[in-house]
Amino acid sequence: MKQVIVLVAMIALGLAIAGFLKGFETTAESMADAANNSITSQMLIPAS
Repeated sequence: MKQVIVLVAMIALGLAIAGFLKGFETTAESMADAANNSITSQMLIPAS
């Protein structure tokens, strides 16, 4: 019985962690877009 409880708890923990990481998807995408924009704008405008 304890093994079933541990199994259910581990599955719930995995789902909670997956949901938590999924929330960072938009943050990671916006950071990547900002980095790409910064890189391309620095390459287009040469330093004097």
